[in-house]
Amino acid sequence: MLWIITCRRLKRDRRGISNIIVIALSLVIILAIVSNIVLWNYEMNQMDWEKMKEDVSITNVERITLSSWIVAQSEYTVNIGSRISGTYTETQTVDDQYERFMEASTTSPLPYNPSGYTVGGSTSWISGSFSDLTSDKGVYMFFRSYASASAGQTLYAHQEPTTIGGSTYYLLKLGSVDAAGTTLSADAGTLGRKLMGKFVYPLTGVSSIPASNWTIYYRASQGHVNIESHCDVDILVRMSNGTIRSTIATDVANSGTLTATTSWVTLSGTYSWATYTVVDQTDYLEIDYYREVTVVKATYLVNLRIDDNTLAAADQTRATNIYLPSEYTSEVEFTGSSNTGTWTQLVWNIDSAWTTGSVAVTIQVYNYTLGGYPTSGNGYDSYVSSSTANTDETRNQTITTNPDHFRDGSGNWKIKVKGVKTTITQFDFKADWIEFKTKTADYYSFDIAGTFTIDISTYPLAYIQTVELQLRYRADDAGEKWYLKAYNWTTSTYSNSGFNSTAGHTSTTGWDYYAVNLTDVWQSYVHNNGTIKVKFVDQSADNDQTTVNIDFLGVRTKLDGTQFTFKNNVGLTLHLVSLWIINSTNHQRYDISVFVNSADTKIYLRSDISLPTGSYTVKVVTERGNTAVYSGS
Repeated sequence: MLWIITCRRLKRDRRGISNIIVIALSLVIILAIVSNIVLWNYEMNQMDWEKMKEDVSITNVERITLSSWIVAQSEYTVNIGSRISGTYTETQTVDDQYERFMEASTTSPLPYNPSGYTVGGSTSWISGSFSDLTSDKGVYMFFRSYASASAGQTLYAHQEPTTIGGSTYYLLKLGSVDAAGTTLSADAGTLGRKLMGKFVYPLTGVSSIPASNWTIYYRASQGHVNIESHCDVDILVRMSNGTIRSTIATDVANSGTLTATTSWVTLSGTYSWATYTVVDQTDYLEIDYYREVTVVKATYLVNLRIDDNTLAAADQTRATNIYLPSEYTSEVEFTGSSNTGTWTQLVWNIDSAWTTGSVAVTIQVYNYTLGGYPTSGNGYDSYVSSSTANTDETRNQTITTNPDHFRDGSGNWKIKVKGVKTTITQFDFKADWIEFKTKTADYYSFDIAGTFTIDISTYPLAYIQTVELQLRYRADDAGEKWYLKAYNWTTSTYSNSGFNSTAGHTSTTGWDYYAVNLTDVWQSYVHNNGTIKVKFVDQSADNDQTTVNIDFLGVRTKLDGTQFTFKNNVGLTLHLVSLWIINSTNHQRYDISVFVNSADTKIYLRSDISLPTGSYTVKVVTERGNTAVYSGS
């Protein structure tokens, strides 16, 4: 009985626990639902609250063609000169406040680059500009050579010397002498024949050998004899292994009877060959010539040699007027200007290359005192370029003796570069860097640079048409010329190449405005992060120490678009997502994504939006759905 009662109680208690679990789970579910409802309601109320708190306005809409002036945000770098008073902040607006600088004396060489050129003969300009000559950067001006000559070349051959009676001769000896140099008789009919000269000309890079007329010279002396002379010339083309490929001419003769005397007598003969087309450029042209002499009657020693007595003995065997492949020349005279002070030193530098190897080059600096180009000494240099084509080579010279003889009274100077090579192929002269650097003592100069940053979030580079620079300054040296330049990020140099004006500005001692436009080359002077570096310099050092006051220096962009000014009037960050331009005939929507910080004003520029004529309405919509409206006409 007790067992039965116990089991019934357990069964009843189990049902009670199940009911409690069911009730507890129901309460959890109800609590979750209520919590989500409360959270959703809170979030909805938060969004409604934030939306209600938004307050955006459009304060201005206008067509924009110029940005506001961008001014320096840090102190200028003074490269030459000194800062006397004021700071860069005095150069941010046009007013009565300015920053004052003064020129400094410099004994460092001042560099100048060419500003003009003249080609010599039929040399022609191919490509490049003067801006390519301002630094050694491998960017060239190209000039094409021209066929300057197909005239005969003078070639020389040499023989081993023969000693007779203590004297040295380059000769063909007939008869004989004993050890003491005593003359022995020669029998009639004696024949002498000897190779007198050999000319070898490589045909590398040569397609044909022009037809030629040429002359050899020879003389005979010693003894009262009659001889018959005969010149035997063989003209051959040999392969690189020495095998004869072609015989152009053989046994070219000039016979006659010569009565020898105790003095030398010059005889000559003219010979020719026809045009030959080169088969293999590893071949070479060989000209061998002999002298044959038959003694008709002889009682004394007979000596015969082929020579030219106007030359040194080692060069007295020669042939002239041989027509070989044409000679090409490239000749360019570069001109420039510099300061007019008294120079203590002149250094000229030329870095250049040739599109063929082994060009005979001369460089000459015009001497105005002598009235011509020097052929030796100061202002003259000659060399053979590298045998490897397109090899950059730097030539320079430092002149400390009368360096100012190499410019006129106005500071003008000129340098001539000439390259010559015997070849049938035109070649180019590549001018990379040409610099005229002068050193003066107790002369004054000026050079400062500042950094300006275009806000590319407000004025995107894609919308910019050009960039303008403007300066308001006063210099107390009337007539001195000044230049605004910008840093070229491509060439890594300061330059004004491509500006609308490169003539500079001449000071008047009053407040002067000086402005330049960077035209369509502005992208070379503006970094892709919007940075532009501007330099203000004088033209050249002079003996007057000038004070320079700068009231304003700024940069601005030129563009074409519509500028919207949005103002956030509350403490929430606004996200503008769409823009409407509305008039009586058109409702045009544009997608935008513009964030305006709390209590901030944002300028937004669009180059693809044009304002309609007449009355219009501009509407902007936030991400939370609020709008702002602007009416214009």
